[in-house]
Amino acid sequence: MKGNLQKVIRILVSICLTGLVVFCGYRMVDAIVSEKKAAESYAELLELVGGRVKEEETVAETTEPVEEGPVEVFYPDLQLDIEALKAMNGDFRGWLYFPVLDISYPVVQGEDNSYYLKHAYDGEKLYAGCIFMDYGASSDWSDRNTFVFGHNMRDGSMFGTFKKLLDDTTLCEEDPYFYIYTEDWVYTYQIISYYQTKSSSDRYLVFESDETYDAYTEWALENSLYKTRVDLSDRPNIVSLSTCYGSAGTSRRIMIHGVMTVKEPYLQDR
Repeated sequence: MKGNLQKVIRILVSICLTGLVVFCGYRMVDAIVSEKKAAESYAELLELVGGRVKEEETVAETTEPVEEGPVEVFYPDLQLDIEALKAMNGDFRGWLYFPVLDISYPVVQGEDNSYYLKHAYDGEKLYAGCIFMDYGASSDWSDRNTFVFGHNMRDGSMFGTFKKLLDDTTLCEEDPYFYIYTEDWVYTYQIISYYQTKSSSDRYLVFESDETYDAYTEWALENSLYKTRVDLSDRPNIVSLSTCYGSAGTSRRIMIHGVMTVKEPYLQDR
């Protein structure tokens, strides 16, 4: 009797383990298929609207005559079809370009912070989702702290390359800037801080007073994995990029703060 019971238990354990292996295998295949589908969707988008730097130089000069003479601009010459982006999705708010992490994606803003977790730029349901601005933020990037979210994809897409900063804190020394391109303007942001936090932390704070701004940025600088000296006396606007870090369902987050250093007109075909 005891031997039969042990045999039954072994069979049940074997069945459970087999089921677990099959389930994990299914999840793995599903994730790979989803990533491939996301990569194809994004490649198609790039074919339609651009999103690549025209030349290596990050300083260019337009010859368009203006009262003060030629206008010199200091952002990467990213070629974008803004009208096509807007026609494709009315939730378009700008294009994020983060050279040192090879990030170049449109940024949208939904009616909540759930829809674009599972939907691509064209509205198709997609596991990788889309890069999106907090639904309560000002659409013109004028808030003192604007949050932008994206998935930490295993293949490095979306915000999947954030983890590179944790592995190599010298990356930002090479190029400490990211850019937001809109229909009329290009905003340049200098990275001042990044660190790990939790989804429930007070780091997701939209502040309105100078005192709160000072306390927030002081903490961010003191706890940053990347150390830099920056003058925040004028309290420039901040864009905070956030993604999850770790296994599915984790509350751990990576936060990157950039302060706006330059606002320039977006001169296309220069």
